[in-house]
Amino acid sequence: MPKNFFIIDGHSQLYQAYYAISGLTTPSGQPINAVYGFTRMLRKILKEDRPCYMAIAFDSKGPTFRHEEYKEYKAHRKPTPDDLVSQIPLMFDVIKAYGIPIFAIQGFEADDIIGTISKKVSMENIECTIITTDKDMDQLVDKYIKVFNPRKKQIRNIDRIRNEMGIEPKRFIDVLALSGDSSDNIPGVPGIGIKTALELIREWKSLENVLSNTDKVKGKKKQENLLKYAESARLSMRLATINTEVPLDYNLESCRLMNFNNNKLNELFAEYGFNSFLAENHDNN
Repeated sequence: MPKNFFIIDGHSQLYQAYYAISGLTTPSGQPINAVYGFTRMLRKILKEDRPCYMAIAFDSKGPTFRHEEYKEYKAHRKPTPDDLVSQIPLMFDVIKAYGIPIFAIQGFEADDIIGTISKKVSMENIECTIITTDKDMDQLVDKYIKVFNPRKKQIRNIDRIRNEMGIEPKRFIDVLALSGDSSDNIPGVPGIGIKTALELIREWKSLENVLSNTDKVKGKKKQENLLKYAESARLSMRLATINTEVPLDYNLESCRLMNFNNNKLNELFAEYGFNSFLAENHDNN
């Protein structure tokens, strides 16, 4: 079997599970819905894809280098619900019992950790699958890196992005620089949405080429906005660019999946009330 590496966007997938499942608690009354959904997704990957290597990246508390450059970055995000915050340590216990390393670095986002690890994996000619619902990850796709969106059940590889968007994956940063990203409060250029941004990057190949040829862009208002908000576009590009050189204590072998701690998993599943997972574990022993 060829080597393969799966890296999971931890907070993205916890949020997905939290909102997809409601009203689930442990026998003691602790909310557990996000942990259940995340664990179910994790078990599905382990069973069906049988990865050789795996890692899970989480955001750290506090501002990142993007907040230092733009105070309004992610300013519209609501605080993490308390009943989700309380589940994060419980999820960490499950991940550790599976022997999967967790990465979180102060000052950087999970995206940057994922970008750094995925590029290191790609350089070793190992297939890497990023599990996330974050569209920004398209910029990382290359010959060996693909993105799987569990919500859409969609794989985005280099051919799909080229066919759908008509650009190279790395140029998706230039698109976001023009269109902005409301979910992260990245401003972009007013009046330019994702469709127009794609058209411009297809034609001019890069943000700087667009800004150097504003007089040739169709539409007077677009020309005016590109001139007026050129620095906003450059700022947006810096904010949207995933850092692939985060100083990580990482090596490939530390992410190799070995034997799970089934005793610990069974203990946790019993404590959390995950009876179906507990039964599956017993059946597989």
